[in-house]
Amino acid sequence: MVFEEFVVPDTPVVAGLLAAVVAVGLSLYRARPPVSQQVGLAVAPWMVLGALLHALYQMHRALGETLLPAGAVVLSAPSVYLTTAVFGGATWLVVLRAGTDPAAVPRRLAGVGTLALAVVAVYATRTATREFAMEPVLPLAGLVGSLALTAVVVRLLVGWRPVVTADAGVIGGLVLFAHTFDAITTAIGIELLDVAERSTAPRVILDIAADLPTADLLGEAWLFVAVKLVLATTLVAVFHDYVAEEPAEGSLFFTGIAAIGLGPGAHNFFLFLFGV
Repeated sequence: MVFEEFVVPDTPVVAGLLAAVVAVGLSLYRARPPVSQQVGLAVAPWMVLGALLHALYQMHRALGETLLPAGAVVLSAPSVYLTTAVFGGATWLVVLRAGTDPAAVPRRLAGVGTLALAVVAVYATRTATREFAMEPVLPLAGLVGSLALTAVVVRLLVGWRPVVTADAGVIGGLVLFAHTFDAITTAIGIELLDVAERSTAPRVILDIAADLPTADLLGEAWLFVAVKLVLATTLVAVFHDYVAEEPAEGSLFFTGIAAIGLGPGAHNFFLFLFGV
């Protein structure tokens, strides 16, 4: 069943996926693995992997559902979030139970996620070059621009309140990059690729910008970029001491905030890159 951009799998698939999420979640709860900023960074490749898997699913749909085997619906939205969480959580458990040095756990978790990301990226790229018209220039420019703009924001934060960046650390930087990446890729899609925004909140902001006198000069996406940057910077500035005072809870909170931006941003990037 299709509900706007969401695809709801059949009941047995949903039940199995939810059961897997509960099983992995309970196992992690019992294991009580230490959570740190490094663990938050280690989850980032899994966020990008989820975005890529969903882009691959959309390629599958565009090709008449011939690209992936049966059961590919678990890579639809929103199922793909749960699917990625199950595999990422299971990997975390395996690394923990392998008797790995605690300091090496984030590195190995990130390594497995990066390897999986690379394998899927190669497969998706080979398919895109054969079946679609790949358009790498704009998405790659968006990635580079996002990194540069994030560096500028971090530099301004350091100059304004050094304690913010000191407390928030690398996980705060991930939050800033994630939402900058989402904003920039959305702007590229709206302004340069004529992509329609389907999410309600961004659409409202875009509509407001379209009615402003600046629309003819700046377009309608600039306001969305500004709002995302302000919100991300404000979150980091307000909750920086949460990471310093409660490292586990604060890192987990910032990781969740980063996922809200990095997932959609990476999804935009891959869709534009592959020309789907």
